[in-house]
Amino acid sequence: MVGKPKLQNWLAHIRPHVAPYLALGRGERQKYIAKLSKQTDLSDNSLRRMIAAAQFLEAEGITDLPPGGRLPLGAVENIARIAAHEPSRRRDLLDWVRGGEMTVVELQRELDKTRRAARRRANDQESRDSDLRSLAEKELKARKFDSEVMKVSRFDDVGDLRYFDSQTRPVLVIQIRNEPDILVMDGSQTGGTSASFMRQRKEFMRNILVAAGLYEMVLVYAPHWGEDVHQLIHQTGSTVRDRIIQLGVPRIRTDPLT
Repeated sequence: MVGKPKLQNWLAHIRPHVAPYLALGRGERQKYIAKLSKQTDLSDNSLRRMIAAAQFLEAEGITDLPPGGRLPLGAVENIARIAAHEPSRRRDLLDWVRGGEMTVVELQRELDKTRRAARRRANDQESRDSDLRSLAEKELKARKFDSEVMKVSRFDDVGDLRYFDSQTRPVLVIQIRNEPDILVMDGSQTGGTSASFMRQRKEFMRNILVAAGLYEMVLVYAPHWGEDVHQLIHQTGSTVRDRIIQLGVPRIRTDPLT
């Protein structure tokens, strides 16, 4: 049985502390949390969970709970964990929970299914690389590149790892005679903890910008990050923008979460 929450609006309670906490070094953060714990009678663990969940929600444009408080901390955490594997689902899940259409128990079932599906995908790396290569070659053929002289290599074998965040680094390099190398990035490789969702998104976007500064063309497959990549492209200068090509059809949602 789910107990009654100590706070009716946990998000309003923790938000004033998020920025001060993040501005501190690691040791100072521990002191800040310990002091806040004494003031609020909440455990260190609960406060850290709230801060992480508040960061997740703020990135989605949510700064307060809906009427009736239908966005419990546990629900936000489960949505963030699902988003670590399937980022494109996070917005719908948040809407459903806020609208009272999904419970914490149902979210836990979704998380279990998501983790099982992620394990199956992790065992099929070769197939994913083949699909990514096919998408890239199809795009390049449409742009009149000669597919007969394309050489496709793993980035780990021929690329320079020094400039990229490792978890979301490029996957393939396509070499075509008399043409600059073309980089291929795969945003479908997700997974990990709830914190991974926010970190992976930042790293992937940053890696795209780094790639566009180093390569003449960067092909980006981002079925989960389609909207984010779309916005990134349109916020960059024309020189960089023209070098970033999205593969596949991105799912773009323009209505803000309020």
